[in-house]
Amino acid sequence: MNLTRRGAVVVAAAVVGVILGASFGARSLDVVVVPAVAVLAFALGQVTLADRPTVERTSTEPGMPGDTRTIGLQIETDAMATVTDRIDGVSPETVEMAVSDDGSVEYDVTFIRRGVHSVGPLSVTVCDPLGLVTERYQYTDFDPILVYPDIHQIAATDVFATLTGGDGVPERQEFQGLREYTPGESLRNVHWKTSAKQQDLFVVEHTRESESSVSVVAESLSGAENADAMARAAASIVCFLLRNGVNVGLTVPNSRLEHTQTTTRQSVLEFFAKATSGRVPTARTESADVCVRGERGHAVVEIDGHQIPFDRLVDYRHSGRRSSEPALHAVDTTPGGNS
Repeated sequence: MNLTRRGAVVVAAAVVGVILGASFGARSLDVVVVPAVAVLAFALGQVTLADRPTVERTSTEPGMPGDTRTIGLQIETDAMATVTDRIDGVSPETVEMAVSDDGSVEYDVTFIRRGVHSVGPLSVTVCDPLGLVTERYQYTDFDPILVYPDIHQIAATDVFATLTGGDGVPERQEFQGLREYTPGESLRNVHWKTSAKQQDLFVVEHTRESESSVSVVAESLSGAENADAMARAAASIVCFLLRNGVNVGLTVPNSRLEHTQTTTRQSVLEFFAKATSGRVPTARTESADVCVRGERGHAVVEIDGHQIPFDRLVDYRHSGRRSSEPALHAVDTTPGGNS
């Protein structure tokens, strides 16, 4: 329990009143000290008797860097209160707001970095009506927020022809279901009739024809910038392969997914949101069909014995990103090609 500045002034006035009373008589006690003690006692009673506030946090949908989400809190308390909330990897990271009369608190944040971001600690500070005394309560153990890597449109489809078995155009397979559209995704599979009814974009998912799979390994040097470059490139390539009906098995330094677990774009995005920097055992990288490495803040893709900067595989005009290198629309991956 703590005194506010106003509370400290009241205490100081009471102390001065006691000193004056000792010097000039009891009348000073009646004029200053008694009222000061009364209001302090009232304030202490209000805060002491108030129950610990209860806090409910609404779930926050994952997104990509640059996306905005509304954070919602519901605070139940019988006293005046302010809330201080902290979330890693967003802007602003820390917010302090007064709790409204109905107990609701809402504010917007913008995702800054890919990853699994901790939520909290959250604190609720209750105060008496006179603003003299406060009590602070802390809350933890909230579910983290996932921020996916950016997904870019692959332009150099010829590079992956040996894996897709053709020109990179998805084959229509057996209908599996509908799901919500993810920002950055191709509009090729949008189900426009359902999207019009729901007033939101939905895409069609299809089952894979074959049980065979392509292995994709992603690793990086230490550092968040290298890990982000790795995740961004690998996730974009895997989503491209999935759209083309290719089963994909994934390996990153801290986790693995079999091809039976990577049937949806959502599972891929969640997987790479959690990927960390580090190395993958050499045996796995050497046997992989595609190897992605993050280094010096960029990603390099190795396929069929060729190393290609990821920036050269991407059409940034459709991805909404700028690149320092032109998109590579056709790459000769045969030995001696592009020499």
